[in-house]
Amino acid sequence: MVRWGFSILEKEKIMELNKKNEVIEKDFTEEETRQQIRENENLLLEGLLAAADYAANEEMTFEIKREGKFFFSFTVTPISEESMFKLRKKYTSYVKNKRAGIKVAGELDVAKFRCSVIYNSTVDRDKEKIWDNRELWRGLEKQGHVIINALDVIEAVLLPGEKERIMEAIDRLGGYADDDEEVISDEDKRIETAKN
Repeated sequence: MVRWGFSILEKEKIMELNKKNEVIEKDFTEEETRQQIRENENLLLEGLLAAADYAANEEMTFEIKREGKFFFSFTVTPISEESMFKLRKKYTSYVKNKRAGIKVAGELDVAKFRCSVIYNSTVDRDKEKIWDNRELWRGLEKQGHVIINALDVIEAVLLPGEKERIMEAIDRLGGYADDDEEVISDEDKRIETAKN
C-alpha cells in the first residue's frame, strides 16, 4: 500500500529515522501537500493557540534585594511590539533636517524609556500597590525626590543596574532571546537596524 507517496518500507525507515531525530526529505505532489496540511491543521491550530496563550499569561516576579535585604517585589508581563514602538517613539527626540526637509530621530531618553517600559509591563495589581501609590509618592517627596508621575517613583526606588536587569528579563519574556542566549541590547538592536 502506498500513502503520501511512501511504501511500507519507506514508512518503516521514516519511523526508524524519527526515533533518531533525523529527517529525510521527500517531494510531494500539490494534492499530497494539501492533504497533509488538512490532516495536520488541528495540530497547527493547537500550537498557535497554545503559543498565544503562553504569551498572554507569561509573567516574571522581581524581588528587589540589596546586600541580602529584601525590600519589595513586583511582577511584569511581556510588552507588545506596538507598545514598545510607541514608547520608543515617545522618548526619542526628533531633529528636522533642513536640507532634506524631514524629521530624523535623534537621541533616545534611555532613563525615561526604561522606566516607562518597566511601568507598562508591570501587572495592574502591582502598579496600584507600588508605582501609583500616592502614599509612597508623598514619602519619596519628603525624602527630597521630585515625584510627578509613576516613572519618577521607578527612577527613585530602582538602581540603574536593577533597571537594566529588569529590561533584559522583559526582553526575554518578549521573545528577544532564548533562555540559553544572551539578551540583545538596545545598542545591538540599533546597530543591526542601521546595518539593514
